[in-house]
Amino acid sequence: MNLKLLFFASLREQFGFSQKEIALSRTVKSPEEFLLIMSKESGGEWINLFNNKKLYKVAINKDLASWRNLIVEGDELAIFPPITGG
Repeated sequence: MNLKLLFFASLREQFGFSQKEIALSRTVKSPEEFLLIMSKESGGEWINLFNNKKLYKVAINKDLASWRNLIVEGDELAIFPPITGG
């Protein structure tokens, strides 16, 4: 399964990239399942992100979504911290 992943703000700094094409060896059904697989396969910052996912927002194909929303082949996932005004 291929996904396009976008990171913003502090996540971009933590992971060292702002966007990346991800090729998974299996199909995943949700952003939450994607994070779980990445945390098991890659460890490190992925574990931290999975454990703290409630602190972050996720968008699927530019639409704000839930961590349990359905994703399909070729979707774009954007993960970012909550936005504050000022």
